[in-house]
Amino acid sequence: MYLCCCPAWAETEAPKLTPAVRKAVYDAQQAMEKKEFLNAEKCLMKYARKYPQKPHYLVEFTLGNALALMGKEREALSHYKASADLYPDYAPIWQNMGKICFDLKQYEKAGDCLLKAYETDKKKNPSALYNVAVSYIMAGKEKKALPHLMYLSSGRAGLPKIEWLEAMLKVYMDLQLKEKAFELINRLLDKSENDPRWWKILAQFHLQQNDYKKALAVLTIHSYLTPINKKDIMLLGDLASAVGVPLKAGEYYEKALNLSNSPANYEKLASAYIAAHKPAKAIQVLNMALKKKPASGLWFMMGQVLYQEENFDKAYNAFDQSARLDPGNGGAYLMMGYCALQMDIKEAARTAIKKAARFPKQRKMAKELLKQVAS
Repeated sequence: MYLCCCPAWAETEAPKLTPAVRKAVYDAQQAMEKKEFLNAEKCLMKYARKYPQKPHYLVEFTLGNALALMGKEREALSHYKASADLYPDYAPIWQNMGKICFDLKQYEKAGDCLLKAYETDKKKNPSALYNVAVSYIMAGKEKKALPHLMYLSSGRAGLPKIEWLEAMLKVYMDLQLKEKAFELINRLLDKSENDPRWWKILAQFHLQQNDYKKALAVLTIHSYLTPINKKDIMLLGDLASAVGVPLKAGEYYEKALNLSNSPANYEKLASAYIAAHKPAKAIQVLNMALKKKPASGLWFMMGQVLYQEENFDKAYNAFDQSARLDPGNGGAYLMMGYCALQMDIKEAARTAIKKAARFPKQRKMAKELLKQVAS
């Protein structure tokens, strides 16, 4: 959404342009091009004071632009309204009023103004109508957005853009029109089943329904039709993990690591291997991650895997590293206590558990463990 700054001089049906109006607006435009917005305001205010009985829509419109560019949005809005009262069929007025209202988070008013801009503009740009719908959605007025999105998705405004259809799907879902949403997606798939956009939208539909199995299946088809980005690969991994296929999740996380080796990706890959009962693989992944960037969470996860493998000595060291990197992690001290108890090193266990007892979440369990150490 942008601000229209240039007046349309050749509007035949518009109020007449007197020489005084032309000069005031021209001088203001010249000043604005030099970013001398205050001088532009002075030029226009000079006209307003000299001809109080002859207000002109272009003077008010240009003054609104100057004020908006100075960051005086609310003042600008009043002059745009004055301009609209003088000549309501001038589309740029409504366009600028809509932008200001949107910036001020007056979303329903923004939608109303932008709709008026669309209706008064001979070009009938469908992207402008999409902005109308977005404004209404932002205002929580999905019913007002619905007819405009239905028109855009019908194909009468040209090939529907994916963002139009995504907005349409959102409105259908927000209004609990799930059958309509499903019907829309399937209609698009019938027309072009090899278009990855429609499969992506169908996956989003199933995600909103919390049907992760269907979402995984559909997103997999989407991945065959187009090169997928890291975000989609991670989503495939998360879905595979959610439906209980950890090895498949691991495959996706490994692909994601080739694109971005962030600690979070390593953590997810390790979690997938743990869930798939592949502790050796999990340890291998965590070692790679820790070499790149030691993190408390990664050390804690390493400690958990090693503890499950009954490698209590190394597990104790891993939890110790986790606690050193994050002294506020009471769980790491508690697990150090467990490891020390398993190795029958009571003094080390007592020291770690006492530290864990300082934290509210671990206090109850730590006190119970201290009793065991004492007995």
